[in-house]
Amino acid sequence: MPAPLCLVVGPPPHGVTAYAADLADAVVRADPAVARMDLATADLAEAEIGRGVHPRVHLHVTDKLFGASLEAAADRIERLAALTSLTITLHDLPQPSDGETAVHRRAAAYRRMARAARGVVVSSEHERALLAEHVDDDLPRVLVSPLGTRPGAPFAAPTSEAGGATGSPAPPSSSAGPELRVAIAGYVYPGKGHDDAIAACGDLVRRGELASATVVALGGPSPGHERDVDVLTATAHGLGVGFEATGRLDDAAYAAAFHSPVVPLVAHRHWSASRSLLDWAEQGRRAVVADTRYTREMDALRPGSMALYDPEAPGALAEAILAAHRDPASTGLPSGTSLSPTLDDAAAAHLSWWREVAP
Repeated sequence: MPAPLCLVVGPPPHGVTAYAADLADAVVRADPAVARMDLATADLAEAEIGRGVHPRVHLHVTDKLFGASLEAAADRIERLAALTSLTITLHDLPQPSDGETAVHRRAAAYRRMARAARGVVVSSEHERALLAEHVDDDLPRVLVSPLGTRPGAPFAAPTSEAGGATGSPAPPSSSAGPELRVAIAGYVYPGKGHDDAIAACGDLVRRGELASATVVALGGPSPGHERDVDVLTATAHGLGVGFEATGRLDDAAYAAAFHSPVVPLVAHRHWSASRSLLDWAEQGRRAVVADTRYTREMDALRPGSMALYDPEAPGALAEAILAAHRDPASTGLPSGTSLSPTLDDAAAAHLSWWREVAP
């Protein structure tokens, strides 16, 4: 039976939609016979599947892309699964950091979606554990396929036969000066770590380690969180720290920002698969990263690509930021650092799995 239609759903800037598009591109490169379609909304996707001309479909799913509520998203996925042989990649899986009430409600919705689908893909062993812990520990067809790096990214490719990067060197190191700039890539929303970075920078300024510090959000607020930028700005001001949000950047400006003299930071509290973690590595930057089950797995997958700190240890983030600021070379990836698996590796894994789960 042919591979499923790769149906990319949602606005292109959305992280899940963007990764679905990247992976679909890689799948079509590997097998030009695979069909791919991009639709802006879940309503359009449901109408397309409802035409009855696609015997198999694969979707990348996070609840907010498929319904106004968790229950509405689950309703829709169940309807789609009744119309076609549906496989799904689940993103933003329920976890304890969602809160005691929210995690149970999210788990119920994700359980319905997972059970409706013919097979489920997750992007890490950490997420497979979340699936077992909070959704269903007995799903029969689960693929773990880590987020793949873009083969054409400046530092990720070309690769040697051994899998090491042989492309552009890491960004030139800036000299450590009195002003610290800490950058967090992606949307601004609660739990992304901007407030933790502000607090850590405020501590460093208060102690006299630095004359000034600014936390920079490389992006704008996530929909519904527009006021968060004002709150973060006020919080930073109260601690003697600057806060800037660039707003949405085009691809060239976004890449250029990664090469500026900043300390790259990835400090999520809600860990699912992280595209921003790969964004730093693809641009040759070794980010300061919160030590969690997910990031330990990614550190083992791509050794040397991040500098872990203990988010539960008082003062650990401030010390990690200060160390990176004082040794800018430590924030660049050494030549030869492997960023495998790539999107092409992920595409091959999906094509093999789709053959296994064919109806």
